[in-house]
Amino acid sequence: MAEQFIVVWRIGPETSSLPYSTQNAALQRAEALLREHGCDLEIALHLSSLPGIWFNKRRLRDWCLAGFPTVRI
Repeated sequence: MAEQFIVVWRIGPETSSLPYSTQNAALQRAEALLREHGCDLEIALHLSSLPGIWFNKRRLRDWCLAGFPTVRI
């Protein structure tokens, strides 16, 4: 099974998630959501092969507040 990057976000009582095959696609979706809903959006990025959260809400908020600089892993 190919590795997936999963964006999970909550708007009000509704939680949504979408899988992406690349890191860049997942980060583009996260950026679009943060631009649309603000830097305090409840959002996280998971990597399917690792337990837990890859980018947590705080890290994504900081990324948003910094103007979405290039992410280097």
